[in-house]
Amino acid sequence: MRKIILLFIIAFTACQENNQINYEVTPSERDGKPALNISMEFKANPDGETVLLLQDNAWGQENLYNTLSNLKSEEASEIIKEKDSNRIILKHDKGLSKIRFSYTIQQDTEGKLTTLDTYRPVIQKDFFHVFSHNLFMLPRDYVPNSKELFDVEIHWNGFNDDFSLVNSFETNFRKQQIKNTNERYFHSAVFTGGDYRAYELDIKGNKAVFGIRGNWEIFNDSTIVSILEKTLTAQRNFWQDHSQKYFAVTMTPTYMERGSGFQGSGLTNSFATTATNNKYLELEGLVYLFNHELQHNWTGHVIRNENEEEQYWFSEGFTDYYTFKNIAKNNIANLNESFFISKFNESVMALYTSPVKEAPNSEINYDNFWSSRDYGKLPYRRGAVFAFYLDSKIRKESNGAKSLDDLMLEIKEDAVKNNQKLNHKYFLSKANQYLKEDLTPFFTKHIINGELFDLEKIYSDFNYDFTPTSNVFDLGLVLSEDRKEITEIDENSNAYKVGLRKGDQLSFRGYYYGNPAYEAEFKVVKNGKETHYKYFPARVAKIPSLKDTTHNKNILSF
Repeated sequence: MRKIILLFIIAFTACQENNQINYEVTPSERDGKPALNISMEFKANPDGETVLLLQDNAWGQENLYNTLSNLKSEEASEIIKEKDSNRIILKHDKGLSKIRFSYTIQQDTEGKLTTLDTYRPVIQKDFFHVFSHNLFMLPRDYVPNSKELFDVEIHWNGFNDDFSLVNSFETNFRKQQIKNTNERYFHSAVFTGGDYRAYELDIKGNKAVFGIRGNWEIFNDSTIVSILEKTLTAQRNFWQDHSQKYFAVTMTPTYMERGSGFQGSGLTNSFATTATNNKYLELEGLVYLFNHELQHNWTGHVIRNENEEEQYWFSEGFTDYYTFKNIAKNNIANLNESFFISKFNESVMALYTSPVKEAPNSEINYDNFWSSRDYGKLPYRRGAVFAFYLDSKIRKESNGAKSLDDLMLEIKEDAVKNNQKLNHKYFLSKANQYLKEDLTPFFTKHIINGELFDLEKIYSDFNYDFTPTSNVFDLGLVLSEDRKEITEIDENSNAYKVGLRKGDQLSFRGYYYGNPAYEAEFKVVKNGKETHYKYFPARVAKIPSLKDTTHNKNILSF
């Protein structure tokens, strides 16, 4: 009897083996330009028609099929490309067990690399940077739903020995095996290769890799490596979670003639970032970016919203608050409590000067969030102020024995152990366990209905030092759609005071949007002569602002 049971278990296990896809990636050239050739082998659909999935529009990018060419299969009698349906159809003999298919991916953007370009395949002579949903097709039969498990084997052949390979699953492996993945995780990954310099970090026995390319103007590699190491260590310590065995961060330089910009994407086991490589880039901005996006490993990945945009006040707002808090608490890049106070005041000012500052939470929907900068930033700012209030209230009512940290860790544990998603009812029930009175009326008033917080009352109740006014960003003018002409100007603004006028034709403009502490610069052409104007884009507004005092730092108890 024991032998029969054993044979049954073996047979059952064999039936449960995952489908496997074998990929081979090789460097190639098409029309004199560098490209990547991808060959794949997988089970064919026995009915004689196998469908492969590849998105034509994804992550804000359109016409991604423009990067695709050279479709081939010896077994297929016909290959049909249906970009509107995001699929490639292979017609072949019925009963075919396996099918081989190959295609070429190539960069379709020209000129110097910009941040937006990196959401499309970037394939150049010295390097490539491609998100997996733009690189690897998937058989539709393997992914009837986004959670269906399959195995992947990738062979990177034909690349030079000094060609670095850093991606979401391993670093510098010419043969990769990815077990028990699914469409969501496999297609939320980044693959880079070339002249990236790979730095391996040990974070309490777990491997983290930082892949960076280019010669940066404002920092050397060791500075960023140190920031990343401190950030990963601090966040994992805070969340009491050192379970991630591998994590990769890639950093790719982009071009901007004047001004700076950076962005990042949190991905499977990884984070991909780009930044403009010039003298205007600020290290403090990169510290914020790293800390905010890596925080999403927990608030957004482990702790998941039940209704995505509905809980952005938490997944973005609380993430922002803990970004400021963890940077200051752990003195990352020598930033301390003064940094927290400064960044929190910036969030407050941005919220209270926003044209949608009192929009109800219901208006933070998919369309508004992704199409409007004002709506897109609203949950960050509103949620950060709410987190500050709640943190202060818990600490005061517990005489410092508890804080918002304890609530966050409890929410994380529920997510891990019970697969609990973040919704309003659940959040309020957990928060109320730390408070003397029901949080629901306050939450409904300020988060659901969108009414502004009474900051003077909040600051006074928790004994913070503050001033009743703030210097807020005010450019003082409106630019034309092509940003080459001043179409409106406020006669009470600093822009008007320095001499700028409606109708001025601009040959240059430069300002740090949202920050009144940085001078704005404009050059105006009149009668063939160029005149240079500088001013601080600021005005005084009745918005309370925390003071950078020892008293406040003691209350914050960092």
